[in-house]
Amino acid sequence: MASGVDVGKLNDAAVRRWLKGGVTRDFRDLRFPELRLRASADRAKASVFLVLNENGSTKWDKIATWPSVCIKTLCADLPVMLAKRSVGNMVTGQFDSVGGLLDWYQNHIKDNSTYSASWRANVASLIRCHLLPRIGLLALANVSFIKVDELLVKSMLKDGFAPNYIREAVNKLKSAFSAAAKLRLIATNPIAGYQVTDSIKLDGAKDTRLFETDLGELFTRLSASPMPVTMLFVLMMMFGTRINETRQARWEYFAGDTWVIPASHAKNKQEHRMPLTDAAKALLKHYKRWQLKHIGKRASLFPGVNGPISIRTAHDWNTQIRFKHFTSHDLRILFRTMLADLGVDTMIGERLVNHALPVLLRTYVKSTLDKGMSQALEQYHAYLIERGFSSVAPEILPRSSADVGNKQTLMASGWV
Repeated sequence: MASGVDVGKLNDAAVRRWLKGGVTRDFRDLRFPELRLRASADRAKASVFLVLNENGSTKWDKIATWPSVCIKTLCADLPVMLAKRSVGNMVTGQFDSVGGLLDWYQNHIKDNSTYSASWRANVASLIRCHLLPRIGLLALANVSFIKVDELLVKSMLKDGFAPNYIREAVNKLKSAFSAAAKLRLIATNPIAGYQVTDSIKLDGAKDTRLFETDLGELFTRLSASPMPVTMLFVLMMMFGTRINETRQARWEYFAGDTWVIPASHAKNKQEHRMPLTDAAKALLKHYKRWQLKHIGKRASLFPGVNGPISIRTAHDWNTQIRFKHFTSHDLRILFRTMLADLGVDTMIGERLVNHALPVLLRTYVKSTLDKGMSQALEQYHAYLIERGFSSVAPEILPRSSADVGNKQTLMASGWV
């Protein structure tokens, strides 16, 4: 019996030539590494195998015999076979229920690092809390627009959920069905084209943008909030940081004259270093004293049960201070806008918010960049104080003119 592997383009004509040649036992196509053809003893036909590595070992599963199978059709159906294989015994050609499809989708995205961890956690939460309890038992054969409307949309509406949140749940359901259809785990997508607006009217546009004229009201809200809530958003206002970066701040990240945001916490996965102004140092010193007195020694500025507070808690805090429907990102936009209005160089402003810089702007000397960032923050923080920021954090100002003589910013009695 011949041995070896012949490599070529997998089609019926090529298989005939290979068998007739009588030189090698196996045939494969590099475009389809999972498929392997093995010639029979008389080289009149060939067995088609699916070759996969499972649990550290290579397994050969015979799936067809040539020429009984069309090679072109086999190659076209390969993604379907592999997808069915990936979900194991749960799928034998079709899901029995919506719940089975949702369970598969959770496993499908669970370790996919191309999606953010927060997005995957949000999907898992929506599936667990809303999709499975409301529509999970529905047989896949009975899925339709009207069933989605009755079992999911109307039931969530009855339970008092906001229309926009209901839309998010529907979109996650549609994503699961779309993924299963693309991998040919289901023959057709029964909810393709369904829009939640077919069932309910979504909330209209809301006033979200923050302007400099809103600072007074914002300062008032922050002054009336619990200390950790105030501190979280004060830091975001002072440095233009993202809410996810800020909530994970640890005391060790504030060393000397710099606040360091590790690459693992930054959205662009690049370490971000920001100079601390005198006002920021006074603020942090006061907050640390408050934390030691009322909470105890902690590694995090905003400690939760295990580590820092969750992103959901941080967003809940946002609802406590807002008077418009602004998000935490709107604070960041306001920060960048005010820097521009103060005449801060574009490159300095972009660097402060940790945006990726164009090639030409990357030529700035690092020392010049650091000096510019420090000067910009000093100018910006002084402007905030002029606009009434000291009503939120009085400790950033000396108690009296007599206190200024020692050139140290003393801690006022506020915020405790």
